[in-house]
Amino acid sequence: MLLLLALLAVQSCPRIIFGARILAIEPQGSKSHWQYMKSILDLLAVRHQVTVITPLPTGDRENYTEIDASRVFPVYPLTDAVDMIEQFGSVVNLLPPLPERSHERDICDAFYEFAPIRDLLNRGADGRYDVVLLEPFYSPCLSYLAHKLRVPEIYAIPSSMITPMEMLLFGTEPSPSYVPNLLYNGAVMDGFMQRLANVALFTYVKIVPWLTNVRMMYREPRPYDAASVRHHPSLVFINTHFITESPRPFPVNMIQIGGIHLQPPKVLPNDILEFIENSPHGVIYFTFGSVSSMATLPKHIQRTFIEALAQVPQRVLWKYDGEISDLPKNIMTRKWFPQRDILLHPNVKLFISHGGISGVYEAVDAGVPVLGFPLFYDQPRNVGNLVDAGMALSMDLLTVNKIEFSEKINKLINDEKYSLRAKIVSERFKDRPVPPSEMVNYWFEYVLRHNGASHLNSKALKLTWYQYLLLDIITVVVTFLAVFAYLTYILFHWFQNYTLKLYELNKRLITVKK
Repeated sequence: MLLLLALLAVQSCPRIIFGARILAIEPQGSKSHWQYMKSILDLLAVRHQVTVITPLPTGDRENYTEIDASRVFPVYPLTDAVDMIEQFGSVVNLLPPLPERSHERDICDAFYEFAPIRDLLNRGADGRYDVVLLEPFYSPCLSYLAHKLRVPEIYAIPSSMITPMEMLLFGTEPSPSYVPNLLYNGAVMDGFMQRLANVALFTYVKIVPWLTNVRMMYREPRPYDAASVRHHPSLVFINTHFITESPRPFPVNMIQIGGIHLQPPKVLPNDILEFIENSPHGVIYFTFGSVSSMATLPKHIQRTFIEALAQVPQRVLWKYDGEISDLPKNIMTRKWFPQRDILLHPNVKLFISHGGISGVYEAVDAGVPVLGFPLFYDQPRNVGNLVDAGMALSMDLLTVNKIEFSEKINKLINDEKYSLRAKIVSERFKDRPVPPSEMVNYWFEYVLRHNGASHLNSKALKLTWYQYLLLDIITVVVTFLAVFAYLTYILFHWFQNYTLKLYELNKRLITVKK
């Protein structure tokens, strides 16, 4: 009887779909990217069958199967933070003016020569999968898979919207007059020079991919090249929230799920818990994430951190991947800390971070002020959003000195306005109609219920570039006005001559009468 009632309950709720077959692809061998994707897959695996191709496998379980792709997609090891700044800290280094795309082409070739993918494509659209879910870092080639299998495609972007892709995916893009580019070094544009810099950046990141595509046209074509691949996903899950992102227009199929990775807190290990609770002045948590190696920082920067932190009254938990001799008594180092659980402890007073988006949401959710050292990509923008919200300060890693570092730590901890603003931001962040987990389940199944939900795509995708810019209408209107002006000129000129002739004729008649 209970089973029958359960079946009737499921049948009476058409919104719930069970047993969809999902093929997920995570092309980035980065722990932060994988954390975001895995958070989505963990939710979907409760109701559906998930097969994921990833370079960072964690193990199979019920409804969840992994295919190790570490030989196909690069796995990023711990990297020197200074090297990361020098290599990727500027947009010119991140997107060279004349980029060589052989690396991406090599990855795409290796992916489609990968045995599981080759076998899947040989079968064709055999109904083995119902939807493809992927991170679109290499979207021109990865999207070909969903195109070939004839199934809907959903994107999962672990950052704010990738600005150069927005026009390609949605047919529209936000105005650079007030929406900062993903690579813009900050969160707000308060003056003319800031808006000018954002417009220049907006133009640059559009031209570089265009030049790349032009160069690729002269190379040997592949089936997955941009000309043969659709770029219109049914849905895009994006790792943003309006509290930590400047308000801006969003397409209806761009779904914000910022903080999807946040889990209920767990009990801290005894030694860490004791260290935190036995600190009468509170605790500072210090980390540069899972990609940047603190042990490889220049000695003078490490010494700056150690000397400044040794003088604060708080205890410090420092995620450090090496060994330090003569470590001050108030500092505990580990190669790994349970970051989420630590930040939620009420005795944590400050979070020193590089500004990775996962840590940003953990700090916002916990209501902890942040001292940011942004390194590259979206991190300056992430930290800038927190500074704009009034809960953070920002510093430059390459120019950090002991005095300024100490001053900003003391300001963030002792000035109550930062803690107050952090609590306010946290309350707004948590005030949602539904949690992001429910958003994922609802919208994912919405795509399945409506056979790809193509009706969510903007009509702008069907326009050519000159139609989108209204150049055809402008041309017609300008031509009409020009013709109208010309005809008006001709008519006025004719009327003027006609009037003159009438005047001369009347003048002659008057002369004759006289």
